[in-house]
Amino acid sequence: MFGSFDKAGRRGGGAWRLLAFAVVLVATAAGAFYVGRSQSPASLQERDRESLELYAEALDVVRDDYVDQGALDPEKQTRGAIEGMLDTLGDKGHTRFLTPEERKQNQAGLSGTYVGIGVQLEMRGDDVVISAPIEGSPAEEAGVESGDVVVGVDGEGVRGEEISGIVSKVKGPEGTRVELTVSRDGEERVFDLRREEIDSPVVSWARIQGTDVAHVLLSSFSNDAAEELRDAFGEAKAAGAERFVLDLRDNPGGRLDQAVEVAGFFLEPGSVAYVRKDASDGREEVEVEGEPGLTDAPLVVLVNEGSASSSEIVAGALRDNDRATVVGQTTFGTGTVLSEFELDDGSSILLGVAEWLTPDGDFIRETGIEPDVTVPPEKGDEAVSPSDLRNLSREEAFERDAQLRAAFEQMPDQ
Repeated sequence: MFGSFDKAGRRGGGAWRLLAFAVVLVATAAGAFYVGRSQSPASLQERDRESLELYAEALDVVRDDYVDQGALDPEKQTRGAIEGMLDTLGDKGHTRFLTPEERKQNQAGLSGTYVGIGVQLEMRGDDVVISAPIEGSPAEEAGVESGDVVVGVDGEGVRGEEISGIVSKVKGPEGTRVELTVSRDGEERVFDLRREEIDSPVVSWARIQGTDVAHVLLSSFSNDAAEELRDAFGEAKAAGAERFVLDLRDNPGGRLDQAVEVAGFFLEPGSVAYVRKDASDGREEVEVEGEPGLTDAPLVVLVNEGSASSSEIVAGALRDNDRATVVGQTTFGTGTVLSEFELDDGSSILLGVAEWLTPDGDFIRETGIEPDVTVPPEKGDEAVSPSDLRNLSREEAFERDAQLRAAFEQMPDQ
């Protein structure tokens, strides 16, 4: 689910957040090939040998007779063949091939740091829009603003492109520069930005002014997401917050173990976080350990079309265990669990090795988590962040963000 551009695309209009890498829209579980994983042609099944022979025949035709011999690139052809094979599986946007460079970016994104210019992107209609520049980033310091429409990178127009394609054009080595062209109020503006290492906060929070409600935003399930969320809730409680909005909007997911740990903050020990279904249709209930402190705190969860994988696991767990009201829009619908298999050249395959269901047995792949209270964004709405809340009255915040207002209205009393 990034050159901090660091955000990702949206299916059917839903926003995909990326954090510097082409985003982990996923509930990912570590995996690897073991000794003996490679198969020689002699050990392949007959149908696989026939497929390889057909590919070799097609490759010979292209190599011998294609008019532009300079365009032949064995590495690109091999990777293209792998990508095509994975595309046939139907797990679009989840099961996928990563080049060695993309794999490094993926790993960096899970660590919470990355090299980029420091913006969050989302799709709005046909436009790729900056939803927020990251505080202290090159983009923010240069004057890039929320709502800017990305129209060009390094002088090349990008209208109509997927976010992932724009990300690949923006990313690059630390210290290099990229020219970003945006449209603001009908006027194009050009920013010459230096790529830097961005330490993007995974969790931020602020109290809604004049209330005992804290708005806690979790932007991804990176390596330390659960620990950072625990600290944020502790800080909010120490500052007088007694009720909480957990905002998972545009959170593309990340590590599966972090999702289970986060769900455990709010659920009684032994509660089911999700149900894992393997290729043989075997089912395993995955339970949380639970911990004291937040199991009784009034809680509402905010989601939208950009909430994916681990975000959906947490939202489904809290909904089905009657722990929290889920407010917003139907989520993305990522229903597979990924394992990563490294290949010999440093590339890897992120492969769906299991499906997951909500505790009540709902299969959400391509259908998503249905909120208890559906609230589409109103015309002109902007998602209010905790940093915004520090400078807005409650009325101003709710005027900007109808979903946050609805979450507040659904908040149970103490």
